[in-house]
Amino acid sequence: MGLSLIFFIVVALSIYFLTNYYIFIHIVPLCHTPAGKAVAVLLILHMIAYPCGRILQAIVSTEALVKISAALTAIGSYYLAFMVYAFFLALLEDIYQFLASLFSFLPLLDGTSKAALWKLGICIIIVIVTLGSINAKRPRVVNLDMDMPCSCTSPRSIRAVAVSDMHVGPFMRNSRIRELVDRINSLSPDLVFFVGDIVDESVSTAIEEGLADELKDIKAPLGVYASPGNHDHYAGIDAVEKVLKQAGVKMLRDEFTVVGDAFLLVGREDAMASRFDGSTRKPLSSILKSAPKDRPIVVLDHTPVGLDEATSLNVTLQLSGHTHNGQIWPFNLITGLVFEKSWGILRKGNTVFYVSCGYGTWGPPVRLGSVPEIILLNLKLDPKVEPIAE
Repeated sequence: MGLSLIFFIVVALSIYFLTNYYIFIHIVPLCHTPAGKAVAVLLILHMIAYPCGRILQAIVSTEALVKISAALTAIGSYYLAFMVYAFFLALLEDIYQFLASLFSFLPLLDGTSKAALWKLGICIIIVIVTLGSINAKRPRVVNLDMDMPCSCTSPRSIRAVAVSDMHVGPFMRNSRIRELVDRINSLSPDLVFFVGDIVDESVSTAIEEGLADELKDIKAPLGVYASPGNHDHYAGIDAVEKVLKQAGVKMLRDEFTVVGDAFLLVGREDAMASRFDGSTRKPLSSILKSAPKDRPIVVLDHTPVGLDEATSLNVTLQLSGHTHNGQIWPFNLITGLVFEKSWGILRKGNTVFYVSCGYGTWGPPVRLGSVPEIILLNLKLDPKVEPIAE
């Protein structure tokens, strides 16, 4: 385990426990009755469920304990979404109390008012998280039309389906993989792309959920290709690549291929790979050095960083994911600050970028402020379209 990963885990755990402490000191003083004390105990159990489940996952191997760890992780994952909004409710209470101390026309909240606020707030949060859980399982199809130059004698069209961030694991199980495959096939693609984070954290879980067997059923005459994501490296990139190979999926790691004698497809190593296993990422110019110069270029690059590199090399289209568009509001505001484009279409020079908010979820199986998506690319290759100048 690299130092950067250890640092990330320490920071994440610190934020987790400090956030829960902040929520705890707001709720527990209100729990005077027997029912209230039971709520306090229940709250503590939910707070420790996720870290306990993850620790058990790492150290146990017996079937019974594995099931217990999975149950704790599932409960804790839903609590993560609850925790976000409980934190904001506690913050709202403190802001109001501060303003009430400054302005006499605002009454200070007493114990009864605080209890009523939290009873109503918890009910609303539970409804929000429930709706977000339902939303996370209802993907939509996003259509993207692209006119591309070609060396062909007459126009032709290629239908490609792109999916990012499946996160096969505790909440992306066999039935949902099967649903995704059926949905892809219903779109009658010529070609399929998986743009990273195919596996969540464990290759063994992906194998247990029959990932290879399900992906084998994808019908795409021009092939199924993938690029790695940061989670694929965390899970073990070589093992992930092996599973995908069994499914007939070609993973491109800083390499290119010519698809249908129509365009160059480049799959890039993930920008965060070195943090997990020391994998290096080649410059795009190095990957394309030996590539044919007369075809448009489509790049699969999981993490949407360094976009100017693709623009400078006149890439026609780049597909990315990773951001989940924050997954849970208001984190989309943060990803919008971190990334040049957190979700949707961006045009830079001659290059079109599409950053997907993904199909699966990471952490809580909840989406609020974004909808899971499958991208349907209608690639229109036409010799009349002016080629991009070198």
